[in-house]
Amino acid sequence: MAVRRIVAIVLPQLACELVKQRGPVSPSGKAPLAVIVGGDEERRAALAARSEREPPAPVAVIDVVDDEARRYGVRPGQKVVEAAALVAHLAIHRVTFAEIDAALGRVAEVALGLGATAAIQLGEQGAPRSGASRAARAGERAASAARSPWGDGPYDTVWLDITGASHLVGGEEALLDELGERVAALGHRARLAIADGPRLAQALARFGGQALDGGGRGVDALIAPPGKGAQAIGPLPVQALPVEREVASFLVRLGVLRVEELARLPRAQVAARLGPRTPEVMELLAGRDPVPLLPFEVPRLIEEEVLFDEPVENAESLLFVLRGMTSRIASRLAARGEACGRLNVAIAYDRSIARLRLGDREDDGAAALLEDDDRGPSLRFHVDMPVPLSDAGDLLRPIKAKLERIELAAPAVGVHLIASRITRARQVQLDLSRDRSVDPDSLPALLAELSAEIGQERVGVLEIADAHRPEARSRLVPVEDEAAARSSAAARARAAAERAAAEQGGSAVGGNADGAEPPAPEPARLLPQPIPLGRVGRGAIVAVDRHLYAIERLSFVMRIDAVEWWTPTPASRDYARAWLVSGSPSGRAAPARLGELRPRDGASASSCGEAWIYVDRATGEAFLQGWCT
Repeated sequence: MAVRRIVAIVLPQLACELVKQRGPVSPSGKAPLAVIVGGDEERRAALAARSEREPPAPVAVIDVVDDEARRYGVRPGQKVVEAAALVAHLAIHRVTFAEIDAALGRVAEVALGLGATAAIQLGEQGAPRSGASRAARAGERAASAARSPWGDGPYDTVWLDITGASHLVGGEEALLDELGERVAALGHRARLAIADGPRLAQALARFGGQALDGGGRGVDALIAPPGKGAQAIGPLPVQALPVEREVASFLVRLGVLRVEELARLPRAQVAARLGPRTPEVMELLAGRDPVPLLPFEVPRLIEEEVLFDEPVENAESLLFVLRGMTSRIASRLAARGEACGRLNVAIAYDRSIARLRLGDREDDGAAALLEDDDRGPSLRFHVDMPVPLSDAGDLLRPIKAKLERIELAAPAVGVHLIASRITRARQVQLDLSRDRSVDPDSLPALLAELSAEIGQERVGVLEIADAHRPEARSRLVPVEDEAAARSSAAARARAAAERAAAEQGGSAVGGNADGAEPPAPEPARLLPQPIPLGRVGRGAIVAVDRHLYAIERLSFVMRIDAVEWWTPTPASRDYARAWLVSGSPSGRAAPARLGELRPRDGASASSCGEAWIYVDRATGEAFLQGWCT
């Protein structure tokens, strides 16, 4: 039986990184940062009281500080008033348990591509109640009074079971390199370690190695050889063991500084001093760590949410945040081997300012506001991808095109991004016959950007339809996926081949022996809506786009009679080509202007355009339907 191998991914600056992903931590752009980890209820209360700009309560305790604040002497566990006395320009922010859980879930998601099971919770902490929501579990943990540096907090570790899987990427060292790069793509610094159990690996990552920034692996001590867990954690400080802070301080005062020194003491005397977690500590001292992992359940929808401590009033700041959100979504999709077909964006407005500016107006801007019980007024829109995409740049481009055309009705206090219509990503074979490979997603990304820019209904592929009316012979259909595009292209090719064969067959049978004219060409451009011309004839004056034209000549083309008789409005029309000249009410023709169509067969030198018109046989009214080349 293979020895269990577990990777611990410790994110020591997770809370600070979540704050920095929202934007500048202070009005000046950079300042020492301290974070208070609070519950969801505290976060909502802080957002509701945003207009008063009340500072955090002086009795609040700091949970996490960044490196710059640490250099000034600020430490976790200090009260806000004490830290503010040390550093006057200290930036203090809040991060909810839900935000931390979501960030750990993202890391677990990208790690699953390298192992069998990922977890953000150990079995010893108790399985969640059946039917309990994630928010309820987060509330239970927030309300728990027993918070230790090892158990429930700090929330900074993701575990990955790589038993029997490391050889697939070249060994454990190569796996740490790859895992470090994936975590860095999410914007996090990580400490990585491998051991025979999750708590052994977590202790090594927290206290035994250097931070990994960007994908480099730490020292070899971060990899404990199989069966050597006790020797690997021996040089670590006693704070690495799951003991209470008071017990660790007592051991340090006695001169027991490292785990190996504690292991050499008599077991009976040690057990009397370690408190309620004595069995766990004794197991770890012996190098045994059988605690199970609670498998992380990958959500079907990928969600990213950022709440701002300071309102954002311009699109540039929102795009900065959305760039990071789409990058994280792309990393998660790549780890899952999937792609998304729709992005739903919700920009939460400041509640009071939005109501003050919009009031009871019912214009287009107010219609974009949707009132939600939890989030308040918000601007919501979605972007559909013609083909499911997974690249960060491809996901951002249509959102950017859409957002640049929208004017914010009020300052934004948060952004919620959901990737839906998730499907398996396309597997593209490598092209070894070219010097430069072709990106298969270039055209789909361009189509997605155009759909966001001019509207999805105006982007698609022309498809030939089996109809008699000229305006119904082609239609614009959206590009849903590559298979649909290929099938449409094949159908168009078959229709063109059949039409060419029919034309060749007709000319072979009938030929031009009787001197009949060849069939008239179809119009080059059809108008979206026919323009009524009234009753027409040779010499009649018609108005088109505020210009007067005289009909110099009419040439009959074809007739359709009771086409689509099963519909309420069957079509009976006579089609003709009309040569138009620039005219005036007096009927005198004017020379063609520069850029207008030149005359063709049978038309005089003053002709300036060839129109495609039809006469409704039921009413006798004529309509301009298109133009010929």
